[in-house]
Amino acid sequence: MCKKVLFFVTEFPTLSETFILNQITGAIDLGHDITILALKRGNTTKIHADVTAYGLLEKVVYVDLPDNKGKRVIQSIACGIKAPIRTAKLWNKKKYGAIANSLQPILVAEKVPKQDFDLVIAHYGNVGLVASILQDQGLLSGRLLTFFHGYDLTRTIKQKGETFYAFLFSSDTVLLPISDFWAQRLVYLGAEKEKVQVHHMGIDTQTFQMQSLKATQPTLQLLLVARLTEKKGISDAIHAVQFLQNHGIDTVLHIVGDGEDRLALEAMVKQLGLPNQVKFHGFLNQTQVREQFCASDIFILPSVVAQDGDMEGIPVSLMEAMAQGKPVISTIHSGIPELVIHGKTGFLVPERNAEALGRAIMDYLHLTEDQKAEIITNARQKVIAEFDIKSLNDILFQNGA
Repeated sequence: MCKKVLFFVTEFPTLSETFILNQITGAIDLGHDITILALKRGNTTKIHADVTAYGLLEKVVYVDLPDNKGKRVIQSIACGIKAPIRTAKLWNKKKYGAIANSLQPILVAEKVPKQDFDLVIAHYGNVGLVASILQDQGLLSGRLLTFFHGYDLTRTIKQKGETFYAFLFSSDTVLLPISDFWAQRLVYLGAEKEKVQVHHMGIDTQTFQMQSLKATQPTLQLLLVARLTEKKGISDAIHAVQFLQNHGIDTVLHIVGDGEDRLALEAMVKQLGLPNQVKFHGFLNQTQVREQFCASDIFILPSVVAQDGDMEGIPVSLMEAMAQGKPVISTIHSGIPELVIHGKTGFLVPERNAEALGRAIMDYLHLTEDQKAEIITNARQKVIAEFDIKSLNDILFQNGA
C-alpha cells in the first residue's frame, strides 16, 4: 500500500548522512510518495549520486531557518502579524519547553506542507520535538516516528537540559534510537520504555560485495573514511601510524573525507614528520571510495567522545567496511560494540589510546590466515543479519516501526 511519507530533517542534502538518504530512497523503491522538509539547505555542489538519480531536490521544502537569533525574531514577528493566534499558541514555553525560545515551531509552521501524511519520519530528537508540537496544534498529520542518533542525546542535552524532550516524550511519537546504547539513555531521560524501539541505520549489503582477502603488502595500507571532526578520533589514528612506524611496520593511512578539523590535522601530520605516511584525499565519489576500500588492508575508526559531549551512533562506514570483507578496528564507544564484537567481527580498543590502536593493528597482522578469514566472514554476516537497509526499510514502512 502506497503511503504518503514526510521526512523531516535538519539539513538536506548532506554527504555525512547517507543513513537518512538510504531510508528516503528505500521508501521510494517501495512505492511510497515522499516529501522532504528540511530546516536548512545543504551543500548542493557535492552531493550523493542518489540525490540526483531519484530527483530528491525536487521533493524538498525548505524552512530556511536562520542561524541568527535576530533574524528569527524578525521572521517570527512577521508570522505573528500573519497568523497571530497560531503564533501565540506555538510560543508557549510553559507547555513546550525550551524549544519555544528557539522560535523553530513558529517558523516551521509557516512552511510545513499543507497535506495529509500517513507517516512522519523525523531524524534527530530536536526535529521530532518540533514535529510533535506541530501535531499538537493540528498543523501536521501522520504517525510520528523520531530517530535519535547521538548528538541529540549528548550535546543537545548538555546545552538544553535533561527535560528538553519532555513534551516529545509525552506525545504519541514512537522513539527510535539507532542503538541499545541510546535506548538506555532515552529511558534514563524519562521516556516510557514501551515507546522506545531500537531501529538500526543500515547499508545496502548487495551494493557492498565481499572482496577477496588481500595478500600481505610490503606497506600496510590503512583506511579511514569519515567527516574530519573531533569525535572521529582521527588524531589518534595519526599517532597510531607513528607508533607502527616506530615498531618497524611501514604504514600509510589514507583519510577520505573533509571537515572543520582538516587544517589542524594536516598541521599535526607535518609536525610529526609523517607526510609520506598520512594521505588526505578529501571528498571522493562513490567509485573512488570503493577503490580506496579495495586497496586497503585494514579499516580503522577510533571514535571518541568530543569535548562538547558529541558522540557517534553506529558509524555506517564500519558497516560498509565489514560488508566488503575489510577487517575493522574501532573503539569501545557508544553503540559501536553492538556492531563490532571484539575478537569475533573486529577489534575494539579504549578511546583516545593511540598505542592500543597500534597494538590492535599488530595483533590482527599476527593472526593466521584462517583466523583472519573467520573474523571477516563473521563481520559480513553480522551486517547482513542486523544492518541491511532493505530489511530495515521493510520493517519501518510495513509496520510503521
